[in-house]
Amino acid sequence: MADANTAKIYNLTMKIYIYIKKNFFSRKWIWIQRSIVVEKEYSFYAADIELFNNIVPANTVVLNINHFVKCMEMQLKIFKRYEDYGHTLNATNCIDFFSMRKAVCRFISYMRTYMNSIKWDYYKLRIINPTIEEDLDILFSTIKRFLSRLRNIPESIFHYAASNLGNKCVQPEFHLYHLHLDLRWLYITLIYMRNVYWQYSEEAGIHDIENIYRLIISDLIYISCKIFERIPLTDLRQKTPYSCTCIRELWLMLQIFIDELANRKQITSFWDHINFCINTMLDEKKHQNSLIYWYKGIECSFLTCKNPELFCIWITYHFTLLYGYNNDGIYLHTNCSRIRFNYEQAEKILKAYVSKGGKDDWWPSRIPIVSLLWDCFHKRLDQPFLLQTSGPWTLSLEKKTPMDIFKHIKDRIDGNFEQVKESSYGMFLRLLGSFLKKNYDNNDTKYWNQIKGRVYSKFSKSKVQEFSETGLYNFISLFLTLAVTADTLNVSTVMLDLLPSVHNFNNENARKCNLIWKGKLVILLLFNELGLNFTHIINNITETVNIISCHKDETSRSMMINFVDILDIIFSSETTLDLSEHLFIGGWIDRYLLECSKNRVHSVIKILICIFKKCNSLKMLNSNLEHVSKMLDALWSNVACRVRQLAFDPLLIGDHYHNLAKLAVAFTLNALKEPGLAKKYKHSAASLFQHFATSLIVKDIRITRYYLMLILQEEEDIYHLKKEIKNLDLILIQAWVKCSILGYDENWIEIQILQNYIAQLNEIREIFLTNQDFYEFKNNKEAILIFIMSSMKKRKSLKNEQQKVQFDIRYRSYFTNVDKWILSSITEESQETELAFWIYRCVGTLIMCSSPMFYVKNQANSMLKVLLHKIALPTEQSSQCYIKNLCKRIFSMIILGLESLNIKSDISLQVLTRNLFDQYISILITEDSSGNFKVSDTLLKCFQDAKADFSHLLFEMLMTLFFTISSENNMHKHNHLISLLLKTLLKGGKIYAINTTELILTICLPYVITSYLKVHDHHPHKNHAIDFMNSIFTNHYYRENAFIREKLINILSDIIQRYLTTYPQSLFEFMRSIAPLKIGVIKVLLPQIESIIIDLEKYKRPNAASLRYTWNQFQNFVRNIENKQ
Repeated sequence: MADANTAKIYNLTMKIYIYIKKNFFSRKWIWIQRSIVVEKEYSFYAADIELFNNIVPANTVVLNINHFVKCMEMQLKIFKRYEDYGHTLNATNCIDFFSMRKAVCRFISYMRTYMNSIKWDYYKLRIINPTIEEDLDILFSTIKRFLSRLRNIPESIFHYAASNLGNKCVQPEFHLYHLHLDLRWLYITLIYMRNVYWQYSEEAGIHDIENIYRLIISDLIYISCKIFERIPLTDLRQKTPYSCTCIRELWLMLQIFIDELANRKQITSFWDHINFCINTMLDEKKHQNSLIYWYKGIECSFLTCKNPELFCIWITYHFTLLYGYNNDGIYLHTNCSRIRFNYEQAEKILKAYVSKGGKDDWWPSRIPIVSLLWDCFHKRLDQPFLLQTSGPWTLSLEKKTPMDIFKHIKDRIDGNFEQVKESSYGMFLRLLGSFLKKNYDNNDTKYWNQIKGRVYSKFSKSKVQEFSETGLYNFISLFLTLAVTADTLNVSTVMLDLLPSVHNFNNENARKCNLIWKGKLVILLLFNELGLNFTHIINNITETVNIISCHKDETSRSMMINFVDILDIIFSSETTLDLSEHLFIGGWIDRYLLECSKNRVHSVIKILICIFKKCNSLKMLNSNLEHVSKMLDALWSNVACRVRQLAFDPLLIGDHYHNLAKLAVAFTLNALKEPGLAKKYKHSAASLFQHFATSLIVKDIRITRYYLMLILQEEEDIYHLKKEIKNLDLILIQAWVKCSILGYDENWIEIQILQNYIAQLNEIREIFLTNQDFYEFKNNKEAILIFIMSSMKKRKSLKNEQQKVQFDIRYRSYFTNVDKWILSSITEESQETELAFWIYRCVGTLIMCSSPMFYVKNQANSMLKVLLHKIALPTEQSSQCYIKNLCKRIFSMIILGLESLNIKSDISLQVLTRNLFDQYISILITEDSSGNFKVSDTLLKCFQDAKADFSHLLFEMLMTLFFTISSENNMHKHNHLISLLLKTLLKGGKIYAINTTELILTICLPYVITSYLKVHDHHPHKNHAIDFMNSIFTNHYYRENAFIREKLINILSDIIQRYLTTYPQSLFEFMRSIAPLKIGVIKVLLPQIESIIIDLEKYKRPNAASLRYTWNQFQNFVRNIENKQ
């Protein structure tokens, strides 16, 4: 059901349609209105209608609609035959084309009226005609196919379509052309009414109607375009886009109809449809995806025209005139309430014309025109309407860099921009810039002096201070335009003087200050481009920089970022440092590098490197030496100290360490060549080299590595450095050791350069006993490990002790301060990284192979002890307790490294070893989720690879540490772990030497049993002790070797002899527990026990009776076991 508004629109449109035909003197349209358009409802039950020369009942047409559609299609096919121009009709073959037109239009009009009468109710129609929807679709499709053939009609028909005879004209081309117009209007009304009563989505219906509007308007503009092409340019003011009154009336009806519907439905207006077609004509590629066609199969280029901009202005003008008619068809001119403006589109067309190369230089240079426009604009500089509505400045000014502003100014003056995206004020600046560029370049200062006076007189410092952000932008754009095209120095000085200070700002004016600062920075770009000396303006800039570099707010940071970017552009250009660029280098650099983010640090360092390169290049050319000297002096004064300190913060430098190293090298080499300049600021090449090559505070080893790589590339520099630093080779060896350990598998080429240098040193070369070892050292990524192991071999090859002492001293010098930097690259977060594992692998190798060189007896701070405490024994208060997880991997290497020392004679080493076991036993023997314990391989390796004497010492330490009973009969909390270790060693069988089993029996077994006897009844150790005994009985060497079995009997016998009278109950309990495991062992011990008890009875000892009783019970227990077996 249609709503009231929709019905009003349709009624109004039909009223307009009829009224216009009556008021405009077009006989053919009046006839169509009278003969075709149905003004009243049919009485479908009582009336007949003539369709295609047949009289049929009006109420039966819909039953046979498919037949009438075919009849209509036959008529349209006849018209299609005359799409070629120049057909003539003879007397014998005279066709009444007008009657054919009427028949087609009458049928469509009838269908529209009939369907309106039933409100397009398909449900009712299906009762009498089940295929009604399909039949109507065929009707619509047939009309669309015909309408899509408009562009097959010769262009000349559009130009000569008018006829004084009107509909009485017999030419087929006339009626073919007008049939296209007739059907377009009928099709619009038919589709509109169908969608009014449509039972589906209203939104989809509106979209369908809008597409039909666009297609029809596109076709009508196509007709106008073909008419335009044949009109001489001199006649365009008199000629219209309408080939006849009919098409002008159709345009008017469409205009009224579309706008009325747009007012009520909020859909696309008439001008919107027109503008879409115009924009597509001006730039078809941009709107290619938005184009629609009657049929996809007939897609073609939208519109082509030799002078599209002029054509678009022409039709826009004439369509605007149509708005002078009111809804009743009366021409009211500008008083008509229907008038809708389209100024924006007209401006867009004109700008498109200019941007495509259209000439805009239509008048000679005359100052009054510029003055007139300036008088208009300067009063409105603070108004936002001057800003363009599209283009780069529609983005936030905060996001625009000084480079963007400068490029925009220059492109606008040069014409390299889209004028459709400029404001009126921007176009004025384009005009002003072009005017000055043309005249000032010719040394004609007359115009410049007049413009300068008119512009300068309109501004004062107080007035500019009151400008809003918009006003400041317009002011800056104006003065930059003048500076680019006229007296740059004068304009820049005046602009900087007029702009407000940005020293003090708050949240309210922060954006204004940022914009002011960008304007000032553009002046720097302009001076750099024109090669003007910065002395004239530098004070204004550096004063601000020195202040804002002390601030920590976001606005100041943003301003400094822009300033640094400008410096980057200036020093990256072909400057020869003769524009007083050294004045840019000041104290702000030190403060900025201290406060800014690491990305900005990288930017500043790159600029400083670039400056050094320019200085070096100019010195090689012997050019501008005075300016180079000033620049170097500024760098040493303001940058050198901060560069040293930057190396202390690895997080700040990050992955930009290359550039910091390059800058450090630049200072070092410059100090070599100009020691007096470096000394002036308390620096030297030696101090700089030692700082970056050996300083413990330089946390990022990549800086040292890359620094040394660059230094070592020039032999001349090394030669001069050796004069300054006597122990240079030793420093380089120490640096190589540090880089090899802390910089594993990173940029192998960088390390290899350093490695190749030390490899050619005699003191390094003589360490390797074979050429094979030396070759492997030079070409292996793990050269540090080869070096350590080769050093161990070298020491062993030395004949006397004096040589070894000298070698040890030299070797220790290579690893000076190793304890201070060895853990610098390991944190709690990085403990599981490959680098951390590598570092501890190197440390383990170092301790295992170099302990004799590192250890000095009776020296409290021996390098070995200090290193071990650093990497393995952190204090409980230390924040590096996590290193134990790493150190457990190399535990065996540490213990075996201590084996090469005389621990027996050094109590401090014994204490050190005990501490290692005490702190690591619980880490090396761990419990899994199922409750089972596992002994780590690195702990077992201590006993597998150790010599017998050292193993003896280790077992003794373990027993005294973990199996000593306190006065309260308590044991060490980790004694059960040692029991587990011993059982694991016993179960290992042939993996371990026989002396391991022997040592466990002779040293450990007495401690285990003694502890069993002394602890309380429910102590866990009792079970551990029995398990331990079982491990002995199942040990491979015990089963195969009689000596081991005899050893066990002797030890047990000795224990019985010592403890039978003092711990009788515990001892018999122990024997009862092991009897089922190995009854033979017990049987061997029985005579000894009997003998001891007899002696006790003989001498009437107090406990003899109780022992006899217990002993008799135990004998019975043994007999029972024997009987069971």
